Amino acid sequence: EVLHLEYGQIEVEFFNPSGRQIAGCLLNEGDTILLISGGHGFRILEETKMLEIKQGPYESREEDKKYLKVDSNG
Repeated sequence: EVLHLEYGQIEVEFFNPSGRQIAGCLLNEGDTILLISGGHGFRILEETKMLEIKQGPYESREEDKKYLKVDSNG
């Protein structure tokens, strides 16, 4: 999955398989990120336009995303 920020700012959080946050970064206008493995989440910090490119195929919309129970204690 590749994300490119046309404009705006988002915070990206990275999670291990058990839902524990292991890293994070800020993306700003013009930034591009390649998400290879593991879980991730976003906080939109200001009005944002983002292009998302994903490799498929997917069986269904429900199979597109898997939700982790996140450990908010870090």
